[in-house]
Amino acid sequence: MAHHHAPTLQDTRTTLDGLGPRVFATSLAIGLVGLAAAYGLGAAQGDGLRHFAFAYLLNFAFFLAISLGALIFIGIMYVTRASWNVVIRRLAEVMAAVMPLLALMCIPVLLLTGRIYGWTDPEIASSHAMAHKVGFLNQGAFTLRWVIYFTVWSGYSLFYWRSSLAQDRSGDLKITRRFENFSGFALMICGICTAMAAFDLVMSIDPLWFSTMFGVYYWAGGFVSFFAVLTLLTLGLQRTGRLTRIVSGEHLHDYGKAMFAFTFFWGYIAFSQYMLYWYANIPEETAWYLLRSRNGWGEVARATLFCTFALPWLGLVSRWAKRNRKVLAFWAVWIIVAQWLNLYWVIMPSYSASAMFSPIAVACFVGLGGLWLAGITRLAMGGSLVPTRDPRLDDSLRFENA
Repeated sequence: MAHHHAPTLQDTRTTLDGLGPRVFATSLAIGLVGLAAAYGLGAAQGDGLRHFAFAYLLNFAFFLAISLGALIFIGIMYVTRASWNVVIRRLAEVMAAVMPLLALMCIPVLLLTGRIYGWTDPEIASSHAMAHKVGFLNQGAFTLRWVIYFTVWSGYSLFYWRSSLAQDRSGDLKITRRFENFSGFALMICGICTAMAAFDLVMSIDPLWFSTMFGVYYWAGGFVSFFAVLTLLTLGLQRTGRLTRIVSGEHLHDYGKAMFAFTFFWGYIAFSQYMLYWYANIPEETAWYLLRSRNGWGEVARATLFCTFALPWLGLVSRWAKRNRKVLAFWAVWIIVAQWLNLYWVIMPSYSASAMFSPIAVACFVGLGGLWLAGITRLAMGGSLVPTRDPRLDDSLRFENA
């Protein structure tokens, strides 16, 4: 802990003020135009919107993973009683609190299941291999589970956000104690829902393939993407004169450490999942990887491994890289693009057995990304960008890396 004079909230701007409405309106417009373009391109394909459905699913899964990363980050910080994060936790709170918006974004996925998921095919559903899965993989059960997932996620995320804003007004220390006491249970429930959602949303596209590690694989990608987005939001706000002194190079250094650590963790999980299937060499298990290693998808797989793991891990290994704002911003953008490419490789081969570039997927990224940013901006306009009366705020303002 440092003993030098710490910055105070009076040293910088901690609200969006006039910036908020401008960012909200711009991102909302971009989002609506992007989605309209994606739908128009999809309708022109003449495949019954199947291409659009896969592109939409890809980007919905991507932004959902980031918000889930934010929600789990908040829980971990309370369970560990960590103080370094307090000054930037409000950004994580609004990223998590857009769950009701993501629930609305989920509706097209539920409406387009017949164009995405193999278990909706009567021939596959009646096969011997599906005999023990049809009670789980059907439209009614699928929809019910998503109602449960979003009820849990929205309940926890809104509770964190609203209670944190209430603490800004009241200064009630009991709110922090309540968070610390219940976050362990919340993490367990959210972790189970996240794993189950990954099985439903992505893994069940091919209902005959399964991986018990897939939930962790999906979450790891979302968690490192969350830190990348958090980095860009912080640096972007500082360019506008907000959070300039209170979020220091020490906090940014921790962003870099988190991106470095969870890049490695993602690589470890991805390799472990692949290695076990390669070693066992059971046809019904390896078929999923076989599809993604032929007809150009193998090159995409190698590019994904290189861009998602090897390069950012090497790029962030030094202390200098973690403390240089431009370098940190570069790797944050790189990680976001690479993790999106990874999900592209996971999902799109089920649409096309041959590798392809999808302008529809890019348009959906712009569309859903714009709406997601509009959502978090709207929430951030409702109060301070910093939890102003958190009992650990002073420790966070004085934070230094060893």
